Amino acid sequence: MNTFLPLFLLGLRKRSKDSFILFYNILFPTIIILLLGYLTQKSYSKEFTSYQYYTLVIIPFCALMGIITVAYVAKEDKLSNTSCRLLTAPTSNAALVLAKFLSSFIILALCNIITLGLNVLLYQLPIARSFIPCAVLLTLEAAVVTGIGLNLGYAFHKMEVLKNFLNLPIMLGGLTGGSFFPIASDTLTLTTLRKLSPMTYINRSIFEAVYDNQHTLLTLLVFIFTLLSILLLFLTIKHFKKEAIL
Repeated sequence: MNTFLPLFLLGLRKRSKDSFILFYNILFPTIIILLLGYLTQKSYSKEFTSYQYYTLVIIPFCALMGIITVAYVAKEDKLSNTSCRLLTAPTSNAALVLAKFLSSFIILALCNIITLGLNVLLYQLPIARSFIPCAVLLTLEAAVVTGIGLNLGYAFHKMEVLKNFLNLPIMLGGLTGGSFFPIASDTLTLTTLRKLSPMTYINRSIFEAVYDNQHTLLTLLVFIFTLLSILLLFLTIKHFKKEAIL
């Protein structure tokens, strides 16, 4: 505890001032919503606008892209040449991992909620009754993203290799999950890819909560994400070695 708290507060300050994190988790999704909404506005109605559609699908997708951001956080000590200091410091593996996990998770979750609230106000999304459940889902998505990002960040030595490794499945998941445009094709290949994409279920759960007042799928995802984030944190702590930050 004596080493965890200073590391956690330091990480929280770093993350809250990190222009990369703030841009890609607040400004970037807001700009993408604006651009895609403008380009496709004629395909939607006044009751359900393109801006409202992309608010609900782009924010979870950009939250998923946070895996790459957190992977960089795992390597920040190496990039800032402070890894040797941490390697010799009397700090437990659990304290190091937990500090990075919680500081990253808190900032990513806040960014998701701020972005959601901002775009709900901008585009008058009828989400009043479902805002809190959607915010909880995005918060737990941030926890899962943080767990995956830390695991991969510590496992891969070269960030460029990891970035290239992650870009394709993330983009494919967003594409087949309806993050860029609604998917209506019933071909076997596309149907299979849709079922494999986590964005399919996240987007569907949000739409059901907002427009149908149905929270069954969303509640299930909240439960799954909670268990998955705990498991990922446990695995990261268990398999972490200080040499991974070099």
